[in-house]
Amino acid sequence: MPLPDVELSGRFVAVVYDLTSGQPGRFRRIDDCAKRAGIKRRADVTRAVATAEAAGFLVVHVGEQLVMLTSKGRESARG
Repeated sequence: MPLPDVELSGRFVAVVYDLTSGQPGRFRRIDDCAKRAGIKRRADVTRAVATAEAAGFLVVHVGEQLVMLTSKGRESARG
């Protein structure tokens, strides 16, 4: 059974936070983040990123497969 969107996006945001050490303005590759989060299926990666972006937790770099946490995303990941 597929994981709920909120769980996928939560895992993804947590990994982006870890990889950026919580620093603002740092982009990371989507595929690297997904791999570390244990998200393997392309459809699940797409759902995780779309859900986190819609919630305002991250920004997707136009034209590249990069993401960056927003201040809201950093606060959420800090817990």
